[in-house]
Amino acid sequence: MDKTLRCDCGFQVSGRRLEALAGEVRRHAGEAHGMELSYDEAMVLVLDAPDTVPRETGSATTKEEP
Repeated sequence: MDKTLRCDCGFQVSGRRLEALAGEVRRHAGEAHGMELSYDEAMVLVLDAPDTVPRETGSATTKEEP
């Protein structure tokens, strides 16, 4: 099952690999909000994210709203 994380700013990331999602969360937090999240802090956010429908691939994908 994929997980999807959504930020209040419109950023969204989905994927199956928790480590990849944590990396994307950390990158977004730093680039968009100037926040330095540790790997553990990002992983807590990933683990708390709801599961979504299954996908064919297990990689993380990102979408940023304009």
